Amino acid sequence: MFNLSSIVEKFRPLHLAQRFYLLATLSLLAFLLSMAKASVLIQLFALCLLAATAIEMWQRFAVWWHSLLGKALILVFYAVVLNFSFAYAESMVNSVLGIRPDVVPYTVNLAALLLAPAWALIGSMLVLQLYTTLHVSKVMLLAMLRPFGLRARHILPDEPYPGWTLCARIIYLPVVSVFLLMALASYFSGKPGELFSDGSTVLELDAEQKRPETALGQKQQINVLGGEGPLLPTMLWLNKVLATFNYQIESLGASSCTLTAPTHLVHINDFEVLLITPDSKAELGYRYEVALCQSPAFGHNKSNPKTAELP
Repeated sequence: MFNLSSIVEKFRPLHLAQRFYLLATLSLLAFLLSMAKASVLIQLFALCLLAATAIEMWQRFAVWWHSLLGKALILVFYAVVLNFSFAYAESMVNSVLGIRPDVVPYTVNLAALLLAPAWALIGSMLVLQLYTTLHVSKVMLLAMLRPFGLRARHILPDEPYPGWTLCARIIYLPVVSVFLLMALASYFSGKPGELFSDGSTVLELDAEQKRPETALGQKQQINVLGGEGPLLPTMLWLNKVLATFNYQIESLGASSCTLTAPTHLVHINDFEVLLITPDSKAELGYRYEVALCQSPAFGHNKSNPKTAELP
């Protein structure tokens, strides 16, 4: 006879991450039994896996943070990510404006902030690969040391159903990495609605990388590791956000240099300026031109600025 109370008692000791793993498994089974007709079940499956993984990783992060070696490794990791983030942000701003990025620091900071989710997803995927390798190593140790009398309790953590939980982690962590890859591709494309559509976002991203490089928003691809390493594509939607922010907020609508509305400018140095003019035909909506500053200090209608003569 089916006894619901006994089943509840068996699963009561499960911690929160294990409960999410169980719910993800039930959602996957229900999805398979429905002949893949209930798409909400696969979305629930993905959310439960992400929640379980986030809980486990946060617990590991807390343990590492309370040790001196862990703090050092975490700080080094964040320093590396921050360095890559700002370097890539400056490269994107340079590809949009065509000038050195240090003259527009606020646009660079905005680019770094908008790139933070992408770097967080990339870092999460790398950490998940290391975490999966650790669990696979545990299984190999169990298999090799079992003939010597070493049981699972000596290697596996003290938790309910450690063997089943280890199997769930080994099976599901690569699936979580695939979901993160889909989220990263969706973020690059600027179409979050396609995250759980049919996996076409990942294919579109790969096709976009192989497409002939013609447009400004797609031509810049940065090799972050050098050599033949992976390429990070430039995001067209992010380029448009940076161009709009630079024109509306950071650039100058009035200056000592001669300026005609609606053109804005950014001072490059004492003599040169970047003229930014709205252009509906341009891909990013703006036209950029480097010109000399026409200022009374240099004389009107002069092609070359005057230099002060020392007595």
